[in-house]
Amino acid sequence: MGSSMRAASAVARGDGQKARRELTLSSAEITADIQLSIQHEQDLVVALQAFLAGMPNATNAAFLAWARSMHVMQRYPELLGWGEAVIVPASRLAAFAASATAHPVGRLGPGGSFQVVPPGRRPYYCFIRLDEGRTAADAPPAGFDFCTGDVGAVNLAARSSGKGSYIPVTMGTTTSLSVETPVYRGGSVPPSPAARRSAFIGWAGMGIVPKVVLDRVLADHPDMAVTLRYGAGTSAIAFRAGSAPPGAATTTIRLHNGWSIETSGAVARAGWFANANAFGPLLGGIALSVLLGALVYVLGTGRSRANELVRQRTEELRHQALHDALTGLPNRALVLDRMEQMLVRARRNQLAVAVLFIDLDEFKGVNDTLGHKAGDDLLAAVGARLAGAVRAGDTVGRLGGDEFVVLVEGTSLTAGAEVVAEKLLLVLSTPFTLPASDVPLYLTASIGIATGDRAQPEELLRDADIALYQAKAAGRQRVVVFSPAMHSAIEHRHQLEVDLHLALDAGQFFLLYQPMIDLGTRLFTGVEALLRWDHPERGVVMPDEFIPELEASGLIVAVGAWVLEEACRQGAAWQAMGYRIAISVNVSGRQLALDRIADDVRRAVVASGLDPGQLVLELTETTLMDDVDAAVARLAPLRALGVRLAVDDFGTGYSSLAYLRRFPIDVLKIDRSFVSGIADSRESAALVHTLVQLGKVLGLETVAEGVEDDNQRLRLQAEHVDTGQGFLFSRPLDAAAVGRLLERSAAQREATSPIEEPVAEEA
Repeated sequence: MGSSMRAASAVARGDGQKARRELTLSSAEITADIQLSIQHEQDLVVALQAFLAGMPNATNAAFLAWARSMHVMQRYPELLGWGEAVIVPASRLAAFAASATAHPVGRLGPGGSFQVVPPGRRPYYCFIRLDEGRTAADAPPAGFDFCTGDVGAVNLAARSSGKGSYIPVTMGTTTSLSVETPVYRGGSVPPSPAARRSAFIGWAGMGIVPKVVLDRVLADHPDMAVTLRYGAGTSAIAFRAGSAPPGAATTTIRLHNGWSIETSGAVARAGWFANANAFGPLLGGIALSVLLGALVYVLGTGRSRANELVRQRTEELRHQALHDALTGLPNRALVLDRMEQMLVRARRNQLAVAVLFIDLDEFKGVNDTLGHKAGDDLLAAVGARLAGAVRAGDTVGRLGGDEFVVLVEGTSLTAGAEVVAEKLLLVLSTPFTLPASDVPLYLTASIGIATGDRAQPEELLRDADIALYQAKAAGRQRVVVFSPAMHSAIEHRHQLEVDLHLALDAGQFFLLYQPMIDLGTRLFTGVEALLRWDHPERGVVMPDEFIPELEASGLIVAVGAWVLEEACRQGAAWQAMGYRIAISVNVSGRQLALDRIADDVRRAVVASGLDPGQLVLELTETTLMDDVDAAVARLAPLRALGVRLAVDDFGTGYSSLAYLRRFPIDVLKIDRSFVSGIADSRESAALVHTLVQLGKVLGLETVAEGVEDDNQRLRLQAEHVDTGQGFLFSRPLDAAAVGRLLERSAAQREATSPIEEPVAEEA
């Protein structure tokens, strides 16, 4: 203050000093605007702290939904990205890398790999767990380690001190201002460094483009320039905006932790203020001191204000974060926490514990027929019934969708977990009355049970989920108790899925071709393309082992498109050699359910040059009957391409005859189960006769699958079946063997002797 008074007295000595006051006041205004921008961003930091403290296990999808609901990127144009960084010990690096590769938050390395940046082996790493970036290019590398260099030193110090920091971070050619604030369980800063390290969750952080802030601040000061400068440790960074004329005077305001604000502007030789206004610099100096104090407070000591706001908001967010909004029941996060406490009590007091994983059967039908509001009402009613059916010390939670979980321990398990499960099924069997339905709704459920101790609560919940999967597979309203063999099967299935994802790109799939024979002439007329998998370790894998997993994972769509392309390519090659035979390719229900099926077939035919009339697409009867109207709509454009359509495994479905006329079908393939029984089962013989007659009435070709002996062949010939396929004629062959068969068949066109192809080794 004394210096400001002396400066005021000095104004009387010359008008030239007046311009200095104008520069000082402009600098004060710029500093104030920067201070307000920082406080604006501090509000965002507080909100993020509260979110992370209330939802420490939030997924990136949940974070993005929350962030986008607040329109953060629109409200903060200077924001490059924001989220959470966490400490990852070296022992968990592989697990974190696998998760980050499967569900990337930042940018992955070449080929979708997770790469630590900078590379090297360290005791621990600091990686981004949650992130929202303005663009994909703005996202930092998924493996960028924020615990290295000067940045890491500041972040690790903040974990112990509880105070945030503003530090520059350079990634590639981009340098941004990083705001990092530690977050602790409960939302408040623990009193001691050891307690802070114990309660530490991660860092709430954001990357800011300072030039956006500085340009906005200088909008009302076109003849000035500002520099936000940092110099600490090994870093020396300056963020600049605006331009000042030559000879401009400069004012520097030093902040804390190596930061300073430097403003530059012209100093006029004469002013319009009289000496009587010498108090102006005094007032300007006072204003600048106040604003500087406020800025230093925000940058240095504003944590107390932030923590108070976090404490005020955390309780509400905590309840929202730990309870399901629809039913009011504990959600997954709270369920896992209570499971952990339950396991601790069980170990200490030798108590029995069980987790019951409940899934409602056919719940989707409620949403489809009565609407989602009715579905929500039903879920709320189910939650209330389940909560009323257990003892006060037990927990009922909702995991999402139509999945509920019940935690049971101690005396509640006196009669066994299965008795508890049957009681819950009985409670749910009473009809539900909903406003949206005029009739009561009857509901069934399936339950998976896991009992006993586990190292982590997630493992107990996982095992109950595995048992539930088995219960759903066995039918409706089932109860299944987990056994270790189930886990082994799931691990095998998971490994199979991982291997299948790699198989297509690695060229591990190949085709074999099973010949089809005209039963009247005994001549070779076509082949069915059969998919095989040459696994690098397991050898050739048969389709019944991997096709179901392709279907379940959706990979069948991409693999099916490859099969079409490869079969058409090979068929076109035989066509170019003068052999016109039918090429049958199986189409899955997943493929037929997508509009792209017609495009895939068209692309395969056009690219190969195969005559469309030689391509036969085989669809199972159950696939067609799953959604008749949709199937009819998708078969029409396929038929328009000129390809032929076949019903595979015909006779195994239901209501087939009533709907058969609606499908534009050319071929009926009689299931092998009927062919195998044609010689010794009157029912099978009668059904084959009926199917053949039906085919003749509708003008369809009939094909018998699984012909294995002459007795079957003779009976099929007597029924006037057109075509046969099976081991009697040939096992599946590779393309080269089919080529040799085509040569012999061409020589036999005028003869009637059967094909004498050596049996090929089936892969």
